[in-house]
Amino acid sequence: MGFLDWLFSQPQPRTPIVPSILPDIVKNEIMNGRLPHINADKLFLKRGEICHYADQALLVVEKTKKVVHSRSHGTSAPGLFKGNRHHWGGTTSKIEERIETEEHKGILYITNKRIIFTSQNVGFDKQYRYLSSVKPYANALELQYGSKIYALFVPDGKIAYAVIKMLQ
Repeated sequence: MGFLDWLFSQPQPRTPIVPSILPDIVKNEIMNGRLPHINADKLFLKRGEICHYADQALLVVEKTKKVVHSRSHGTSAPGLFKGNRHHWGGTTSKIEERIETEEHKGILYITNKRIIFTSQNVGFDKQYRYLSSVKPYANALELQYGSKIYALFVPDGKIAYAVIKMLQ
């Protein structure tokens, strides 16, 4: 890679790295096909609900913003009679859509009844019966509930996906 390639190259999107707080013993249990019982003291569980996964996650939300650029131009000239003026001009507008990405750090909990993401600003609490699809990646999960897609970066997507598959 030469200097000109470096100078004119497009920046590559970075993949977030999320550190894990899940103990290795729990990871081994999940990979061996057994669901562990995790004491989630900050999570209010319902009657008969057991937490099987709790790890750090990063929720990525893409928002489309519309930006309007407008430009006005015009002129005026005196009319033939007193108090009359003639005006000419116009306005041109350009609407531009920008996609902005927001990242929210939090903790992803997977219980036997719900999938919960807790964060300071954004969070969700969804039941399995409304889950349409799950798409696992090496370091992420995509959860689709109806038309809403939640993109979550996790330390290891295979472990979180294995828990969801065992619960269904």
